[in-house]
Amino acid sequence: MPATADGGLPLPTTLSKAELRGAECVWCGTPVTAEAVVDLGVRPDPSCPWASWYPRACLPCAEARS
Repeated sequence: MPATADGGLPLPTTLSKAELRGAECVWCGTPVTAEAVVDLGVRPDPSCPWASWYPRACLPCAEARS
């Protein structure tokens, strides 16, 4: 099982740039659209306290984890 951050999210160090900025689902890497996305909230980067990351999920992944 991959390491997780708070709330069961993957650790930021394991994500792509697109996943970090919220353009792709943090769990499956699928590009997300405004019509089919779950915003998981801005998170501080644990390895870089002055930076933030913006996790988002596609609907199927969000529903599977809720």
